[in-house]
Amino acid sequence: MKFLLILQGEGEPRLQRDEFERVAQDAGELVSGELLADRQLSVCLPAAEPNRIDGYYVIDVENRDRAVELARLLPDSRASGRSVEIRAVMHSTAADF
Repeated sequence: MKFLLILQGEGEPRLQRDEFERVAQDAGELVSGELLADRQLSVCLPAAEPNRIDGYYVIDVENRDRAVELARLLPDSRASGRSVEIRAVMHSTAADF
């Protein structure tokens, strides 16, 4: 199952995520990940305050419990004012659910 780990919140978005990346990469579960440009550079249609999303990872894991386990390795899950949202990536048939 694929999950999107959404890095969000206030504070420093450029935290050291080496442990998460190493563990997920070594297990073959890390699909991709990127930090996003400053939200002041974003455009919202219709005009609204941009979300506080700083980056994301896509992981492909056995189940939701493993996604939570990996997300706990991210410093965002422990840093004051920051969080990691874990969202399942739906397939067109939603066969995983």
